[in-house]
Amino acid sequence: MNPPFIPVIHSIPSGAALIATVLYKYPINKPRSCKLYKRGLNDTYLVETEEEKYILRVYRRGWRNKQDIDFELELLAFLHEQKQPVAYPIARIDGGFTTEIAAPEGKRYVAVFSYASGYAVNGKLDTKQSYILGEVLAEIHQVLDAFKSSFSRPILNNEYLLDWSITSITPLYQYRKKDLDFIQQQIDKIKSQIAVFELPLLAPEYGICIGDVHSGNAHFTEQNEPTLFDFDQCGYGWRAFDIAKFLHIALRMKIDITVKNSFLEGYQAIRELSESELASIPVFIKAAHIWVMGINTNAVSDVLPHGWFTDDWLDERLAMLRSLDDAKSIF
Repeated sequence: MNPPFIPVIHSIPSGAALIATVLYKYPINKPRSCKLYKRGLNDTYLVETEEEKYILRVYRRGWRNKQDIDFELELLAFLHEQKQPVAYPIARIDGGFTTEIAAPEGKRYVAVFSYASGYAVNGKLDTKQSYILGEVLAEIHQVLDAFKSSFSRPILNNEYLLDWSITSITPLYQYRKKDLDFIQQQIDKIKSQIAVFELPLLAPEYGICIGDVHSGNAHFTEQNEPTLFDFDQCGYGWRAFDIAKFLHIALRMKIDITVKNSFLEGYQAIRELSESELASIPVFIKAAHIWVMGINTNAVSDVLPHGWFTDDWLDERLAMLRSLDDAKSIF
């Protein structure tokens, strides 16, 4: 009797197999290693040749569809053409950016990126680096006002950031109805507050956002030259949300308030924010916090183990959400 077939939820592709079946399609000279570098929403590999380094990403099945991925890669290629400091996709020999692979769980897509030179600073971000990151984000926003794509991408609106998130969070914490009710009350409050600001749906206030700019998604050289990477959460939205996303991560990393303020100063050195945009940032930080909770809980079925989402996990995030009602804790 044959053993029963067990479906695979999420596989980790072999680096050697990726060299043999994928990397030969790219203009990369004799890759000698392809090693799993980071496992997250997607699987990230470090590719090394005798002379160069590259990053290879295998997108998680069910997280991004082909349209989403093509939009992100086209956007990064455009920014590279505009001489913006981003890790850009490497085109295949035939000109395409993605390679389809047949994984045990089904079809997945692979993309190869240039390696961001320098080093990660994470929670050690200083005021000068923070200021530079703010400048770069503002410049990218301005450049992206001219970007046009034939591909679709989720909009960073209330439905995606908030409604989708509570839908992802609820199944894990149905036994904590009081806390779920609190999150829903916060969502309703955020929606009402955003409506009051009357932010326009036109540039420069509205347009393509990176969605995840922070010190962990940038490398700095010794000369403080940054390279940004990981645009997996990009989409159309209010630019104040992009600033809020940085500040949300900075709060979680416990980065000093002077460093956080430097980011805002750097951004406004390139584009001055309106009073409504400035007032909306604390509200968007709460939206970002709920969205990150939703992204985490959405990944429980195939990336993060169910046991990771303990009562302590929810308690910690609820405590931060409550603290975000106090704008003084942000600026």
